[in-house]
Amino acid sequence: MSLTQSLRRILDDRKLTVAQLSRLSGVPAKTIYHWLAGQQPRKIEHLFRISDILNLSIEELYGRGKKESSADLAPTRLTEQINAGIFEVILRPYGKRQGEP
Repeated sequence: MSLTQSLRRILDDRKLTVAQLSRLSGVPAKTIYHWLAGQQPRKIEHLFRISDILNLSIEELYGRGKKESSADLAPTRLTEQINAGIFEVILRPYGKRQGEP
């Protein structure tokens, strides 16, 4: 996802206008409008200010989101699979059987 698409989605989700974001961050509204039109940012400081105000990382601002490790997802996937009935149960004896030495 590009900065343009991500920023539009974020503004819509948070019900913020470009003018409000500009006032909060100190980044000129014209600059934000340029980003929404597809221009790439020229000053990294502006991205830092916007990401701080929105409480997002720059990666999240670009729509890349937080990279999830397999450890973070394992319990969720396992729960989903259990609830979906994906597992086959195999019963086998544990330890020694009766009558065996």
